[in-house]
Amino acid sequence: MGTVRDDDRVRRLGGWLLAGLTLVLFGTVPLSLSGGVMSRPNVVSPGPDWWAGLIVACFALSGAALIQLRPGNWIGWILVASGLLQVTNVALDAYATRALTDPDHSLPLGLAAAWFASWTWIPSLLLPVIVLPPLYPTGRPASIFWSWHLRVALVGIGLIVLAAATGQGGVDDTVRGTRLPWDAPAWWAWIVGLSAAGLLISTAAVTMVGTLVRAIRAKSPERQQLLWLLSVVAAMMATVFTDYRVLFAVAYGLVPVAVTIGVLRYRLLGIEVALRRTLLYVPLTLLVALVIGGLTTALARLVPEGPLPLLAASAVVAVLVIPVAARLRPLVDRLVLGDRADPLALVDRVGAGLEVEHDDPVASMLEAVASAVGTSYAVVRDLHGRLVAEVGSSEGAGLDVPLRHRGAQLGTLTVGPRRGATQVTEQDARLVTALAPHLAVVFRSARLAEELAVERTRVTAATLAERDRLRRDLHDGLGPSLAGIALGLQAAGTAHRTRPDAVPDLLERTRAEAELAVGEIRRVLDGLRPTSLDLHGLEGAVRDTASSLGMGQPGGLAFDLQTDALPLLSPRVEEAAFRIVAESLTNVARHSAASHCTVRLNRSNGDLRVRVFDDGCGLAAGVGSGHGLDSMRQRAADIGGEVCVELAKPRGTLVTAVLPLEAP
Repeated sequence: MGTVRDDDRVRRLGGWLLAGLTLVLFGTVPLSLSGGVMSRPNVVSPGPDWWAGLIVACFALSGAALIQLRPGNWIGWILVASGLLQVTNVALDAYATRALTDPDHSLPLGLAAAWFASWTWIPSLLLPVIVLPPLYPTGRPASIFWSWHLRVALVGIGLIVLAAATGQGGVDDTVRGTRLPWDAPAWWAWIVGLSAAGLLISTAAVTMVGTLVRAIRAKSPERQQLLWLLSVVAAMMATVFTDYRVLFAVAYGLVPVAVTIGVLRYRLLGIEVALRRTLLYVPLTLLVALVIGGLTTALARLVPEGPLPLLAASAVVAVLVIPVAARLRPLVDRLVLGDRADPLALVDRVGAGLEVEHDDPVASMLEAVASAVGTSYAVVRDLHGRLVAEVGSSEGAGLDVPLRHRGAQLGTLTVGPRRGATQVTEQDARLVTALAPHLAVVFRSARLAEELAVERTRVTAATLAERDRLRRDLHDGLGPSLAGIALGLQAAGTAHRTRPDAVPDLLERTRAEAELAVGEIRRVLDGLRPTSLDLHGLEGAVRDTASSLGMGQPGGLAFDLQTDALPLLSPRVEEAAFRIVAESLTNVARHSAASHCTVRLNRSNGDLRVRVFDDGCGLAAGVGSGHGLDSMRQRAADIGGEVCVELAKPRGTLVTAVLPLEAP
């Protein structure tokens, strides 16, 4: 780690030193040209313009700033190298002009300076145009194809520099009559020059077309970065062929600044807005210029005088521009914004995910929402703050959107900014708000599915337990009784033939056995699991029982049920708790003369605690048992629990049952 930091520190220092050297070299130009050097005989160049310093400063300072913030990105070094080569050309050309025209020839290396100045400008222009775009914005080639493309481009640049450096070329562009001490053969210039031209033209075309294709295929934010680069390069190219050299200087000087902005902060200064307007209005401007120029030229031959050609061309433009702009605007928005250009299409695409089955629908839908918004981070939490689903990793300031369904809040959706941004934009916030209801539906459906699965498990367990109990009761109780009746009837039939006087006794014992069987059947029926438990669970069954006793009804006894989040109860515990509460509520309704009754169900120390208390007259003196109270105690004891009945304070009765959550 220490070595990497040291290397980065050296790179940063090197970048600023090169930028400082560039500015110092440009500062030598006024010294070289002082004293009227440009007015000396044989000097044919008007000299460097002031805007050359603007270009040099933009390249040097932008490159050094990029190296400072991204030491491992080669783009910063390309910008610094381009600025250094440009200033080398300008500074050496100025020095060569003074040295070669000085009457006493006191300055050395004038011819060498003119030779260097004759070719150093070439790589300074070609590096940003051909080499930089394949490396933009990460500083690395996007694929193996671009790696080989860069090698070919560098070979082409090297050949064109070699051709310029070995020929007489532009060595006499500033001082007439300047010649190198050698003459390259004609075939050399043709072979090297044509090879270099072929390589440079082909690589330049591939760079421009390939960068445009990359921009079309790329996703945000790389698409915006590439389109930003293409826009500033197009603006520079559009000013190359104009007579306004200052305009070209400004456009060319903005290239390194725009490249640095695109690498570091592609959203800075509303780049997307500038891109959309540039790509929309530049073609429209060219269209207007071509139409007006072409029509006025053609109509001027028919009507040489008068304003008719211009008026006719203006009318055609007015009719043509609006429909062209209407068709061009969606294309530009689609190119710059990608899928975000049509938010309704994103909503439809995310909504289509509702029709597909997933193992985890919330996580799958959250991933679809994150993909549609282009966010780097998205998470869903329930009302208690528990994590439900998560996509990506957090970076930057997030946006919280509540998830609501049918008026109830289910949880919160939190989304982070797009990759490379520091906060969620207003457009993305509106898109997330539009997609949140779809996610809320999936969230609610998943919760209902989980609740249904838990309820199905509970009902199935209760049904199986009830079936086992019925089997035991019928086998152990009713079965022997019916068998005894059958044997009694058989004995009575035999006695009828052999001992008629014994028949009445046998029939009497059989009748008694039948009454026992009827009693056993009633016991079995009384012990059946209440249907309301299977339909509504413990809480719903208690409410139904209270309602059936008139509690909680207008003009009746007030009723309040307080319950915590209970775990899944075993069928025996659930039924015992319900029977105890039902018996207690019946006693309250019949004997207490109370005005209010409260039932509390909560979990305490691994037990289910049931409390029923009222504000009635309380227990009568000496009343501590009865069939109902004994039944409650027996039900609790059967599963290892206990029931306590006592006077409540300040008045009324309190029934407390402590039941183990796991019945033995």
